[in-house]
Amino acid sequence: MRKVIALKLVICLLGLFAVPAWAQANTPLESIRELEVMLYGQAQGGALIERLERLERDVFGETKTGPILVRVDNLTGYLASGLGSENSLSLKLNAIEWMVYQEVSTDLPLYTRLDRLESAMYGTTQTGSVASRTNELLMMVWATNKLNVDVVTVPKETLVRIKLLSELDSSKNKVGDPVRYRVMEDVIIRDRLVIPAGTEGVGKVKEVTNAKRLGQDGRIVVDFGTLAAIDGSPVTLVVEEKATEKNKSLELAAGAGMAGAILLGGPIGLAGAWFVKGKDVVIPMGTEFYVEVMRDARVSGLSLIPGA
Repeated sequence: MRKVIALKLVICLLGLFAVPAWAQANTPLESIRELEVMLYGQAQGGALIERLERLERDVFGETKTGPILVRVDNLTGYLASGLGSENSLSLKLNAIEWMVYQEVSTDLPLYTRLDRLESAMYGTTQTGSVASRTNELLMMVWATNKLNVDVVTVPKETLVRIKLLSELDSSKNKVGDPVRYRVMEDVIIRDRLVIPAGTEGVGKVKEVTNAKRLGQDGRIVVDFGTLAAIDGSPVTLVVEEKATEKNKSLELAAGAGMAGAILLGGPIGLAGAWFVKGKDVVIPMGTEFYVEVMRDARVSGLSLIPGA
């Protein structure tokens, strides 16, 4: 009997002192810095406790008590989205922006997005905590403070239309260069919005080859990385067979160039080939084409029918 009681006490103590998974990767100071960038757009100055209390006052309207790790965890859970996080500030702002503008601006700080929405709705920014101001907007736009969210699967090969926000040029780009892009059309699965138009992502140049003599054309291969779904869950994007075929059907040559599968120009004879220089791949900023989902992704889908 004593052994059983002792074992239960050990389990309780382990649970009490267990550190959340996110905290194992970041120190409290690093986590606070990330929260400040998410909310204000840049890290703030001051001592750790001072910065934590400022975040709590701005977000919740009051400071909290308890261990620092728990308080930072509460802030992270409210500000950041994630699978099934129907009450997160990010998801609420995404839903409000989508209803007002038919696109979201996930590249902006949360405070900036909130001020922008209030200016559009009221003509001026409001006062109060971020939580209360967001809930007021949610009630005005959705007539409820509870979003209708359910977990859905975004199937592999789902097409996503994007627009380049960076120029790609095989004569200038280097491996590792960032490639910014924006989603141009909503992605809807089972009548639920999973990736809203306006969502921005950042990939990188994975391979690049300059045009050379002997008619060898330039080549660029881009790793599009992951794109945040409406709840913040990562969705991995690639250009493979389905996207390439779609781009071909729409005569989007840039899409084929992105895939790195089709070289610009045609074959040449060997005679005098040394004097012939191939063509560099140039994909202008603003070019639109399709990418596709690399693997099935579980995300929170937003229904256009408000929650109860």
